[in-house]
Amino acid sequence: MSATLSPILYLFLAPAGTLYLKVQDLLAQDETHDASPPPIVDKRRPGPKHLKYGIPTEHWPMIMHRLVENSEPLRTVAQEYGVSHETIRRITLHVQKQRGQQEA
Repeated sequence: MSATLSPILYLFLAPAGTLYLKVQDLLAQDETHDASPPPIVDKRRPGPKHLKYGIPTEHWPMIMHRLVENSEPLRTVAQEYGVSHETIRRITLHVQKQRGQQEA
């Protein structure tokens, strides 16, 4: 006789193993249940239906004024415009880059 390497192998041995019986029971239950397809779940993430992807350039000077002179946080300004703080951050970087090119 050879010894098994797994100390829990006896749980799987047929026909009296505990886990073997449990698996057989679950398989029998699965066959008896109605084989209806799972409900379709909407894959769209929560949020506004019509997203605002940007801010018109005519609003950029006001945004820069609020950020630089009034020291308002990016997230506060972004929330009022209905965009992410990353959009506001990109606008500020773009404006600063344009100012740097004009000075050079």
